[in-house]
Formats: sequence, C-alpha cells, structure tokens
Amino acid sequence: MKNKILVDIYVPSFDEEYNIFIPLNKNIADVILLIGKSISEMKLIEEVNFNNYSLYNRETTLKYKPEMLVRETNIRNGVRLILM
Repeated sequence: MKNKILVDIYVPSFDEEYNIFIPLNKNIADVILLIGKSISEMKLIEEVNFNNYSLYNRETTLKYKPEMLVRETNIRNGVRLILM
C-alpha cells in the first residue's frame, strides 16, 4: 500500500463521509472518477457522474487542480477532503 493513501471524503450531495484509499500516482481528475465509482459500489447505486465535481481540502478550502498528481499536492494519509 505504499502507492495509496487513506483519506476521509465528505460528499455534501449525499451528506455522507467515506474513508477511501486513493493512488498517489493518479491525477486529481482520475481520483474524482475513482471516488465516484467507489461510492457507487458502496451505496449499491448506479454510477454517479462526478465529471463536474471538484476536490477540496476540508481544513483549508484549497481546491485541487484536476491535472495535478496526488503526490504533488498536500494530500496525505488522514487528510479530510470535500468532493462537490
């Protein structure tokens, strides 16, 4: 698991929080799609379209650029994020 980190993601549209492993070597746009797929599987619902969603740091409200790799950001194990 050296190439993945565990983050806490709050999704206001569902008013729920999830603990999800995300890969360090993917860009934010791909991570958003992976999170959407994971949430859909956990909730046993049709896959939700997260293409227009953005990822934010919950503590600082920093919006992550879609093209950035996770490892290039301040996202680390245990960080709290918002997906909206």
